[in-house]
Amino acid sequence: MLKNLIFCIKLAIVFAAIVFFGKAMQYLILNGGFSGAFYDFIFFRS
Repeated sequence: MLKNLIFCIKLAIVFAAIVFFGKAMQYLILNGGFSGAFYDFIFFRS
């Protein structure tokens, strides 16, 4: 029971980190924090 709880908490933390990172990237790109070339490099659109 406790192992399942710890696993769920770890999963939630990882998921939250991914969502947060995605939002941060979106925020930086939309606000011109990165140049277009860097954006292309990140998403392999060179």
